[in-house]
Amino acid sequence: MANFFYSLIIYPLTQIIELVFCFCNKLFDNEGFALIGVSIAVSLLTLPLYIVAEAWQQVERDKQGLMKSQIDRIKSTFKGNEQYMILTTYYRECHYHPIMGLRSAFGLLIQIPFFTAAYSCLSTMEALKGQSFFFVRDMGAPDATFMIGTFAVNILPIAMTLINVIASAIYLKGLGFRDKMQTYGLALLFLALLYNSPAGLVIYWTMNNVFSLVKNVFYKLKNPVKVLYWLGCAFVSALILYLIFGHPVSAKRAVLIGAVFSIVYFIPLIVKLCNYILDNVFICLKEDRKIRTVLFMISSFALAVLIGLYISSNLISSSPMEFSGIDGYGSPMFFVWNTFFQAVGLCFVWPVLIYFLFKERIQSLMSAGFFVLLITCLLNVFVFPGNYGTLSKLLTFTDVANVDSSLTQYGINIASLALVAAIIIVLFKSKLAIIYSYISALLLFVLVSISVFNSSTISKGYKEYLAVSETENADEIKPVFNFSKTGRNVLLIFLDRSQNGYVEPAFERCPQLNQQMSGFTLYRNTVSYNAHTLIASPACYGGYEYIPEEINRKENQTLVEKQNEAILMLPRVFSEQYGYSATVADPQWANYSWIPDLTIFNGYPKINSINLEKKYLGLWYKEHQDTAKISVTSDTLKRNILWYGLFKSSPLVLRPAFYNDGKYWSTNTRNGDFDDYLAGYSTLEYLERLSTFSNGQDSFITMSNECTHQSILLQAPEYRPASNVKIIDTGSKWDGNDSFHSLAGALNRLGEFFEVLKKNGCYDNTRIIIYADHGCTGYTFEFPVTDKFNSLNPGCYNPMLMVKDFYSDGPLTVNDNFMTNADVPYLATMGMEKAVNPFTGNEIKTQKENGALVCTSRMFMPHHISSKYIFTPTEKNEWWRVKNDIHDPDNWTQE
Repeated sequence: MANFFYSLIIYPLTQIIELVFCFCNKLFDNEGFALIGVSIAVSLLTLPLYIVAEAWQQVERDKQGLMKSQIDRIKSTFKGNEQYMILTTYYRECHYHPIMGLRSAFGLLIQIPFFTAAYSCLSTMEALKGQSFFFVRDMGAPDATFMIGTFAVNILPIAMTLINVIASAIYLKGLGFRDKMQTYGLALLFLALLYNSPAGLVIYWTMNNVFSLVKNVFYKLKNPVKVLYWLGCAFVSALILYLIFGHPVSAKRAVLIGAVFSIVYFIPLIVKLCNYILDNVFICLKEDRKIRTVLFMISSFALAVLIGLYISSNLISSSPMEFSGIDGYGSPMFFVWNTFFQAVGLCFVWPVLIYFLFKERIQSLMSAGFFVLLITCLLNVFVFPGNYGTLSKLLTFTDVANVDSSLTQYGINIASLALVAAIIIVLFKSKLAIIYSYISALLLFVLVSISVFNSSTISKGYKEYLAVSETENADEIKPVFNFSKTGRNVLLIFLDRSQNGYVEPAFERCPQLNQQMSGFTLYRNTVSYNAHTLIASPACYGGYEYIPEEINRKENQTLVEKQNEAILMLPRVFSEQYGYSATVADPQWANYSWIPDLTIFNGYPKINSINLEKKYLGLWYKEHQDTAKISVTSDTLKRNILWYGLFKSSPLVLRPAFYNDGKYWSTNTRNGDFDDYLAGYSTLEYLERLSTFSNGQDSFITMSNECTHQSILLQAPEYRPASNVKIIDTGSKWDGNDSFHSLAGALNRLGEFFEVLKKNGCYDNTRIIIYADHGCTGYTFEFPVTDKFNSLNPGCYNPMLMVKDFYSDGPLTVNDNFMTNADVPYLATMGMEKAVNPFTGNEIKTQKENGALVCTSRMFMPHHISSKYIFTPTEKNEWWRVKNDIHDPDNWTQE
């Protein structure tokens, strides 16, 4: 129940606080000034509420003043039940009820949710910890300005209370004892509550009291609204000058921010326009309370359903298994309902509370405004969805550097929204408001219906997840890999999204890798056939017969059959042709299932298969108590899905603002997916315990690992997970590069495992190939990006490829021959008896005389592909031919 109340009432306020804090911190690069910005913003947002509260309080005071003499006479004359009956009768005659006395406490009631939101948000905010502000050494802890013995004297709470008392004295001048007791008592209550609170929270509340003091002084002025307007204009002018000459943000962002704040200049005109529309267009809304209230209620709730239910369920239903079992939450429907309740609080509960505080003019504006907002948001979602490529589980786009659109797209979007809004407003004059209510109701019904369908898809996907996932969090490790000391071993390690360009810096920063991984050659000039596992992995598993170009030639086979063939090819070659024992772990997209479906190995008794991903995550945490479990995935999703809904429903010009480079204005600096990284990392750390060294026959082992697909900061120099990573500043660009850290962590754990192979006499006789399906977006080539590369992002097509042959030795060597990751099967069988694909009868060989034909399609999930048989293009110019040096842009041509 508490969580439900928090989502509806408090959570929307915490997001406003967090948004303003991040925005101000970005502008001024100072957490203290950011807190002052939050205080200003909250004070301005609540000012209309306090004005209403003051009006209600004055009504209550006036009423009490009129009745006081008679009430005093009744109380002095009568006692007990007789007094009660006479007072009740008198109240009835005066059209008064004692419960109306709560009007005098409305100002206090307003403060409760805002104080709760500020306390929950600022008291634990990571961004404030360790940050100083003037004499405050750490805004994440009590200020403890000086000590008296062992008692810490916190100056800030005392200063806050003094300012509160001064503001109250000005406000209470001429008021009664009851009002004074309530106000001064509240000041003492906040002193007690905040005395040992973090200094950042106290700074915020102190500034609130300062602005309360200013507000009370304003009440004494002749034209407070006019003075406030001119102060606002002065502030905006100063801000625009700061944006121009201070360069806190890019020029494009500065123009957008300046344009938004410039609205303050036109407030008088906006007020006149609103009054004109109210008096000449919204007549039916003003005159009919039922029509305006029904339209407002349905429109606001439909908006909550769109942002919180439809968009979230549509997102998760696209890949239910990916969102299943996160941090112990089980079904992904948890995230759908959580987002829905947050959206209801933001778009329905708070607007409804504000709606009923005001009279018909404001209510009419809110009613029409929410209907226009609903329609324009629907247009943004369905007509202007945007094409931003792959969306990660943490809801960041991995294929694009930003979510900006072209000026033409901005113009079309803004013009369309303005036209629709104008038509809706004009039609209000023809008394169509009642029809608008029916339209809102119909849209609400459609959105709910689609969301129900999406929810059934999610539930079905979760059942499939439960069916195919093996028991996780095993308490003991049973060996699954068996190496031979006397024969030969071939070990293939598929590190998903491992960037080739990160390998050499990793060896430079971790020199022990040269000894641990002796004999390796890095093929630096390697290209992949796609930037996503779904299309790129078949070539890694099956070679040149399974590159996208060849897959599309085999139109008589389904894509899933070709994927399964590619996965099975090498295990069958080694087990059936060479007589090796064969073990396969975590084959990517087996049977096109998010969790690999191992039933594809049924009928092949010589091949052992197992899924290890996540299996030892719980055990890893048990054995690493010093590393606190950080539920980054669930915490991030519980927040970011709502922001993603706001992003999708906003105009194109505002989407970069909502997206905020993938941060969605979060103050949480832990950007990596901790559990997902550990799901694969734990397997690498446990490789010694997963292995035995007593195989009497040659051994073929192929394993996939996804830890490198997660970008997360690790603790250098060993690159291990830690609760609080301290970045070692060496002046290198790799110091804080989370994608580099992920790969460095994987290589270090593999290096330690290779030391184990050496101790057990199983290293020299082992051919090892470490490879990836594609690179990552965080890496760019060292050449200017030309127009033809704007959509390509060539770093995504430069996967890691490292090979150690039998009995090779020495430090890392670099080879710049043109390679592709489809060479992996050839490299694995090189020098052995001619290897033949058991499915086609063709020899496994290298085929890159004409370079590589790269498919740049962004299809990364099976349901993105419209055909069952071929990879169908979704955009023009999705095929690129590259030859020779892939780092030279002249070697890339479109086909």
